[in-house]
Amino acid sequence: MRYYTKEYYKLLLSLGKVSMYEPVIDKEYSDEEIEELYQKALDKSIEEDRACYDEPPELSFEDDDDPEYLEMLKEELEAYENREPFDEEEAAENFREMYSDNLREPDPDLPDWVRESVDRRILAMYFLPEKTYRKLAAEDEANEKEFEALDEQAEEAREEMLGMIPEEFEEFMDTLEELGSCYVLSADVSDGEIELRIEGWDEEGEDAVYMFRFDGTELLENEGVEVSMHTDEDGDTFSDCELVFSELYFEDGRPEIHMMFDNNGLKYLTFRCDEVYAYRGTIQ
Repeated sequence: MRYYTKEYYKLLLSLGKVSMYEPVIDKEYSDEEIEELYQKALDKSIEEDRACYDEPPELSFEDDDDPEYLEMLKEELEAYENREPFDEEEAAENFREMYSDNLREPDPDLPDWVRESVDRRILAMYFLPEKTYRKLAAEDEANEKEFEALDEQAEEAREEMLGMIPEEFEEFMDTLEELGSCYVLSADVSDGEIELRIEGWDEEGEDAVYMFRFDGTELLENEGVEVSMHTDEDGDTFSDCELVFSELYFEDGRPEIHMMFDNNGLKYLTFRCDEVYAYRGTIQ
């Protein structure tokens, strides 16, 4: 990758972390005090969920001459007025699940020094000791300035890249960019041929799978992308691999494709090829 690098992405993920947290007194907390913090966080979460549940639908009458649109607004308003009472126990259970998940896996985007210095029970409730909060806020501000400069350079480089792409590859590049942050369903990588299947959406917003085949490939950088699928407790299937960014260049008339994946860590895949094939199908 020439501009959307690992460093760029890590910096992007680091932005605004402190905004998710609330400062608390900087001290050693007893188990009883942790329980008090837990109750405070639980009550806050329930009230935030209640406020969101009670938020009326946004109504716009810009298309008030469209009967179908007005009918849709009417249905939304009726559904809101006839909604079930707010389920406080469900909101509490959602908080308990979130807290449990955070205990098992503290936010990986937090700096190591935060995760290593703060009681994970406090982090799991989205609290931070005051000194840590202030230090992280200062770090956030510095990261934001650094990222803004880096992002400006990246955008300039991206525009230059897009301007150099032959017309017959423009749709292909548009598709790759649209599939950023989408699950990779399979990845067969070798010198000679590469095949990727990536989950995405069609023009109607329906689930679709995009299949790419690259023939005559010459691997330039391969950090070992390996896809593993798993099914959660609800029966939904997920991949441990996401396509993050893609770049496309041409060297000696051959496409040179740069990809970065989030696949148990960030991994680069860079290759040149003779032929590019891309098509879309449905997810079975």
